[in-house]
Amino acid sequence: MKLASSPERYWIMSTQDPVIDLMRLVSGFQASQAISVIAELGIADVLKNDALHIDAIAQATECHPRSLYRLLHMLASVGVLEELAGEHFKLTPLGECLRSDSPSKRSAWARYAGRPYVWQSWGAMMHSVKTGESSFGHLHGANIWEWRSKRRDETEIFDAAMSELSGAAGKAIASSYDFSVFDVIVDVGGGQGALLAAVLAQHKNIKGILFDLPHVVVKAQDVLRAAGVTDRCEIVGGDVFKVVPEGGDAYLIKSVLMDEDDDQAIAILMACRSAMRHSGKVVVVEHLLTPPNGPEINFSDMTMMIMTGMTHWRIMIMHPAVIHHAVFHNDYMLLDN
Repeated sequence: MKLASSPERYWIMSTQDPVIDLMRLVSGFQASQAISVIAELGIADVLKNDALHIDAIAQATECHPRSLYRLLHMLASVGVLEELAGEHFKLTPLGECLRSDSPSKRSAWARYAGRPYVWQSWGAMMHSVKTGESSFGHLHGANIWEWRSKRRDETEIFDAAMSELSGAAGKAIASSYDFSVFDVIVDVGGGQGALLAAVLAQHKNIKGILFDLPHVVVKAQDVLRAAGVTDRCEIVGGDVFKVVPEGGDAYLIKSVLMDEDDDQAIAILMACRSAMRHSGKVVVVEHLLTPPNGPEINFSDMTMMIMTGMTHWRIMIMHPAVIHHAVFHNDYMLLDN
């Protein structure tokens, strides 16, 4: 059956009408939650081969057909899907990124963004703005890491989301610095190994040690195997505030220090300094806060404030005070992620 196709439509953010543009921003949470729902349902995988009728999609995902149609109809209006004749739907290039096998996949991130605790914390933003405290901590009476460590399902979703982002950035990071001069790289707080796998895959002469909490690294073998680097990477579970694996001549720290206050950041850096070889380096990879009126990286700053209670964007105080206090002089490198 050949379906009549319409031109792909995308949700253009600027229409030159400030009222329309503002309303789209105000209503952005609706699109975010809708995308999270279809990511949770795996609809992009259902549609990966061809357009399907709404009844077939509903059957595959065990959903109420009419309610699912309304959801997909909405997402077609913002360019995630395309609605064809006869209530058929297919993926657009945006929707393709929700496929579990996409090289540019963001399905895990979409699932994470829709978790109730994330929504509730952003909903309590006023508390953070008024007090400087974490709205998550205000709602749950615990810090985010303690709370999530007791909830395996939430930890798995978060870790998968972080792996997606690290995997996407991995090749660029591996190319931006000459890692080939090192023999052993220790990835501190390396999650499930996506970044280290990318570095090892690009630099065949080096070995790696993946270090993170035991419940985080438990799934790292799959990531390392997919990259073909299992024979050159050791997996170590532990607590960065207790001990860091010794013997590396490079300690890679990505998106870790931004979550910590000054004392904790210094403790992590000093642990790396104590563990590394005399001629070693620490390579810190973090986002830089953009100048005024800059792009959406500033959302990450707000995430830190709301979820962790960080009162400033960590990277802004990394140099020189924190670095100097941790006894680093010329043996560190800061990369902008």
